[in-house]
Amino acid sequence: MADIKSKCKIEPNEYLLKTILGGSRSISESEACVSQFILYNGYFGRGGCCGVERCRNFSVTHEVRESMTGLLRDLILEAIAELVDESADRNPLILVLDADVQMLPWENLPVLRKWEVYRMPSLASVITTLGKSLLEEPIDVFGVPFPSIDPSDAYYVLNPSGDLSTTQVEFEEWFREKKWEGKAGNAPTAEELVSALQNHDLFVYFGHGNGSQYITGNEIQKLNRCSATLLMGCSSGSLQLKGSYAPRGAPLSYLFAGSPAVIANLWDVTDKDINRFSKVILNTWLREESNPQTCRTACHSSTNRSNVNTRRKATRSKKLQENAPVTVTKCEKCRKEMRVTSFMSQARDACKLPLLIGAAPVCYGVPTVIKRKDS
Repeated sequence: MADIKSKCKIEPNEYLLKTILGGSRSISESEACVSQFILYNGYFGRGGCCGVERCRNFSVTHEVRESMTGLLRDLILEAIAELVDESADRNPLILVLDADVQMLPWENLPVLRKWEVYRMPSLASVITTLGKSLLEEPIDVFGVPFPSIDPSDAYYVLNPSGDLSTTQVEFEEWFREKKWEGKAGNAPTAEELVSALQNHDLFVYFGHGNGSQYITGNEIQKLNRCSATLLMGCSSGSLQLKGSYAPRGAPLSYLFAGSPAVIANLWDVTDKDINRFSKVILNTWLREESNPQTCRTACHSSTNRSNVNTRRKATRSKKLQENAPVTVTKCEKCRKEMRVTSFMSQARDACKLPLLIGAAPVCYGVPTVIKRKDS
């Protein structure tokens, strides 16, 4: 980050520069934005920096890009590597949002896009939820008793209304291969759902809405224990405002019943795009192997930190494709400490409309560790 300022002879606002690099989806987009940033001494014309095509509207900016391609690209790669290390060391963020702003997708701000972000209705609810896990879970690396779930212990409700055949074809066989319990193509009874929520670590719902047509919020709130939940229906995570009273909605019912985390959609979504999001989330949760050669995440041990630094130096000199996405793969040791929102950014980018459909899913709850029961 310091080299961009010194070698390019500019004095940019460091926080703004971090926002640009952190919010860019590719190296070329970062390069175009920083080029314009340098050219206009910190000013972004025409409403801001909106990607490569917008920046190419400035002929001089294009000349700057051509003349500074090698140096600027190397400096951007170094800066992004620094940001990756910084984001790996960030603690999870819990948002307690006012009723008037809770419907907005704050998690998709560029500065928060790669951060682990959760939502809770109040500070007291955070303390209560973490207090419950203190009795069940050992203290983790952050010194906080985060709850944990085993995603292989799951129950699914797939296409209960019978009119989402594409989604059923996409997931039914895969769920059976994972030996999950569940129902596909027909509606479950309320008793079946009560048993599933109490006796499994993960509950997955692919249907219309938030599933309240099969089990009401009042029935859920009566439970003494509730699994982590993935509600992939339209507006399944939206909260209803009724006058001056506090918002109400399905995610809060699950939280009140003891669910550590609920991933749901703030608005209506298309089935194919939300299927892509769900596939990435579930795949990463269930993944048993990862490639340590691509890990640039700062582990919590000094040995892993030195390995990351070595790989980062090698990456600086490596030529990347023009539109190569900026992604990070977790190593095997880090994977044991991964949480339910660790892969939300990757899942959003898997959507054809990442800033519309990909921005809809948010996570209510507290940081929840992915951990196998037999590990």
